[in-house]
Amino acid sequence: MTHRLTEANLLEVWEGGLGGTAAARSLLLASLAAPAGEDVADLPLSTLNSLLLELRRGAFGDALPCTTDCPACGDSLDVSVAAAELRPPPGSTEGGVDGLLPVTATLTTGGVTVTFRALTGGDVRAVDPAAPRARRTLLRRCVVDVSPPPADDVPDEILEHVAGRLAELDPGADTVVALTCPQCAHRWEAALDVADQVWAEVCGYAHRLMHEVHSLARAYGWSEADVLAISPQRRQFYLEASAG
Repeated sequence: MTHRLTEANLLEVWEGGLGGTAAARSLLLASLAAPAGEDVADLPLSTLNSLLLELRRGAFGDALPCTTDCPACGDSLDVSVAAAELRPPPGSTEGGVDGLLPVTATLTTGGVTVTFRALTGGDVRAVDPAAPRARRTLLRRCVVDVSPPPADDVPDEILEHVAGRLAELDPGADTVVALTCPQCAHRWEAALDVADQVWAEVCGYAHRLMHEVHSLARAYGWSEADVLAISPQRRQFYLEASAG
């Protein structure tokens, strides 16, 4: 890996993601863990998730703390998920950080043969989720070829068949966590948006870091660069000393 998330670049990354869409932030974060020159927008979603998990592991550790509510009894659960549990199986997709585009597949329905590929981060970024028929627009981007060509556009029912095959084409595109409620023993799978999780942690750390910069600048007259040049352990000492 040629890049990683550190205190030295975290504020810049946080500032760069402000005002952007969730999809744009996902690509921004994934690019930090990708080899130099890799266009992460062309990678399938499972590969992006793997990059995000690697970035998160290097910056904040392997365990992801999550909070959710049991859909059966409403009890709140605090769980910790290891990054390894969320990674797709090795070799489950032909895309990846080696620069290959997502593998294609075909299906035949109603006498029509459709060739399609997995969704990429660039696809998600290009489609406004609030736009009319956003789901159709996103699925249409997956279609590589239709034979025989339709008179108009690809019918919705064919696109729904494509949607039903995307999970097997790109395992790991959707990350889920298997949970059991300790109160009522209900079992279910909860979706986890890795990009949102990492971005929330980046925001939290950025805010804490800026508060530290503010406190030490006020106490000692240091610049932001001066504060960030100090290790977290020494910085904590100066924070405690200035508060006392």
